[in-house]
Amino acid sequence: MHAAIFEVDQSLNDPDEHKHDAVAAEKAREQYLNSKSGPLTVLPNSLCYTHASQVLEKESYARLCQKIGSLQLKYPPDELKIRKSRFVVPPLLGQLEFVFHLGNWNQNFSPDLSSGKKYATCLTMLQYPFSKGSTHIKPSDLAGRRATASDAPLIDPKYLQDDGGLDAELLAYGVSFADRIAATQPLAGVVRGRVYPETDVDMTDTEGLARSWVVQNVTSDFHPVGTCAMGGRSGIERGVVDERLKVYGVKGVRVVDASIMPLQISAHLQATVYAIAEKGAAMIQEDMLSSKIVDS
Repeated sequence: MHAAIFEVDQSLNDPDEHKHDAVAAEKAREQYLNSKSGPLTVLPNSLCYTHASQVLEKESYARLCQKIGSLQLKYPPDELKIRKSRFVVPPLLGQLEFVFHLGNWNQNFSPDLSSGKKYATCLTMLQYPFSKGSTHIKPSDLAGRRATASDAPLIDPKYLQDDGGLDAELLAYGVSFADRIAATQPLAGVVRGRVYPETDVDMTDTEGLARSWVVQNVTSDFHPVGTCAMGGRSGIERGVVDERLKVYGVKGVRVVDASIMPLQISAHLQATVYAIAEKGAAMIQEDMLSSKIVDS
C-alpha cells in the first residue's frame, strides 16, 4: 500500500481536528449525542476498484501482461494459473483499490499543526500481489530452548520481493494514477496539491524515480490473509487447514477467520469473514451431530 498526502481546502471538515483539539472533539461528541448529527456522522472517504488496463496506457498494459505470461514462480500450477488469469480481460477484476480520505493517514508525514492547513490521503492498494510472505514458529535457539506459546512467530511479508518486479511496477503505475484522480473534478476543486511525496518526486516516472520511491515507502494494507491458508489439492504441503478448516496433523483445532483464505480478494474482507464464520459454525455443528450418531 502507498499513502499520498494532498493539501485540501481549509473549509473542509477534517477529522484530524478532533485528534489534536480536545475542545473540538468534545463539541463534536456532544452534537452527536444530542442530535445524531455533526462531524461524527460523516463518512469522509470514497473508494473504488480498478483493473490494470484502466490505469495503464495500452502499450504499458500489454508489456505487463507479457511479463506475467512468462512469469515463473514457485507456486502450485493451479495457484499460478489463477494468479495469471486475474490479469486477463475480461473480466475487469479490481486489481488496484483507491481510497480518498480526509485527514492524514501517513505516519511518515508530520505536518505543522499550527499552520491551519488541512490534508487528505489517497491510498493506493495492490489487491493481487505476486510476492508472497511467510509465517513460521520460532525454532529452537542456540541453547536448545524450544519455542513456547509466548514467543512471537517469525513473520516475513516479503513486500515487492520474488515477483520479478511486477508488484513494484504495478503499484508505481497506481500511485501515478492517484495524482490523476486528485487532478480530476470534483476533487480538483478542493485539492491544493500533493505534499507527500514531495512535488519534486515525479510520480509519472514509473520506471525510475516513482518506482524507487514506492519500493522505499511501501507499507501494509489492512486486510491480511493467508497465514493459515487452506491447502487445497496440495494439502499440508501448501496449507495449514483442510476443506473442513481443520489444522493438518492436529486434532480438535480449527481456524475460522480471514487467515484461511489462500489468495487475496478485490474487496474489503468483512462480508467474506462473516461467510467463513457462518460456514465454520455449520461445519462444527455437522461434525458434532455426526459424532453423536456414531457414539450412539
